[in-house]
Formats: sequence, structure tokens, C-alpha cells
Amino acid sequence: MGRKNKGGKSMFTTGDKLLNVMKEEEISIMELSRMSGVPERTIMDILAGIREPELGVVCRIADGLGICVHELRADEEQYAISVQKDTLAKLIVVSEINGVELEELIHTILEKGIEEHGFYE
Repeated sequence: MGRKNKGGKSMFTTGDKLLNVMKEEEISIMELSRMSGVPERTIMDILAGIREPELGVVCRIADGLGICVHELRADEEQYAISVQKDTLAKLIVVSEINGVELEELIHTILEKGIEEHGFYE
């Protein structure tokens, strides 16, 4: 279940996670529709991976199941980016100076920007 990203890591959609919860709790699509107020067709589309649901729909489903909405959130896609060797060397030095794993440093830079963390002036 789930698809693989470029690194071979399994990525789970909201539909994958919802299906796992439904299997664990032995809940049918019809029961989930009744519990959450979300139409059966919408639930089937989510399970089939036809579309990622809007936040309001996920909230109604999570509420109906009595779970936290974050348990149904799709895994984030991880992107491969090319980096020049000298830039990579600088990132390695910065990660060592700051005592941070290189992957965590790169993730932080991509998420929040370089200036915000004092790595760049």
C-alpha cells in the first residue's frame, strides 16, 4: 500500500491512511458515511486516490471516527534537488558547526529560508 517516492520511501495518501483505520475498526464505507456525514461517493473517491480531500471533509471524517485529523493527513512528497558540489560542501560545514544533521538543515532551509535561521547574512 502507498506509493514510492524517488528515494524508494513509501508515501501514504489520505485514502491509504483512511483505509487502514477502516480495516482496523472494521468500518464499512456506508457506516463511515453515516458517522461522518460525508457522502459515500466522496469516501470512495478518497479511498481510490482519485483526489485528496479538502480539509473540512477530512475533519468531518476524523471527527466521525473519533481520531485526530493529523492521523489522516497525506505524507508530504519529498523532492530531489540538484546541488553544486561547493554548495553541498558549505552546507556540510554549516551543519557541523551548528551540530545539526545535514538532512535536517536542508529541510529547515527549504521550509523556512536561510535568513530566518542566521545561516546567511
